Amino acid sequence: MNTYYNPIDIIFGSNRFIETNGIIAVRGKELLKIELGDNGRPLITVEIRDKNGNLLGKVWKSTSFVHWHKDYEPQYEYEDHAIRRLALKSKIDGKIVFEIIFHKPNVAEINGTFYVKGINFPIIATRDYLDLNTNKFIRNTIVKTRKGIEIGEDLISI
Repeated sequence: MNTYYNPIDIIFGSNRFIETNGIIAVRGKELLKIELGDNGRPLITVEIRDKNGNLLGKVWKSTSFVHWHKDYEPQYEYEDHAIRRLALKSKIDGKIVFEIIFHKPNVAEINGTFYVKGINFPIIATRDYLDLNTNKFIRNTIVKTRKGIEIGEDLISI
């Protein structure tokens, strides 16, 4: 039996990455790993670090936090027994430093501040923009059939 799935649609910093299955990298450094689940749902694996490289949290395949720092707490919201939202919240100031929101089974929005080893600036993804230090990307749509996305300082390449 053939089952048709809608393409994965990742919203990252107000930018849509459609039909991406692989790695989203910044300057050659892995930021997010995206896989296609058996049910067509994107499975996102990501590490959230602070500016000193300390691991604050790690999400494994969009299902749970497999690690979180003692000063942070994971938050889970469910809808019909499926994850609707995963977030990592600071216990100190209550700030959300990372979140994945599933708008539909195949549509995931990712927001947060990301520090990647070897890159000396944060990648800031908000509902309004994707900030890469020298350039802000706002509401772009990029379609890449089942391959990763490379984000450079001044461009997004497919």
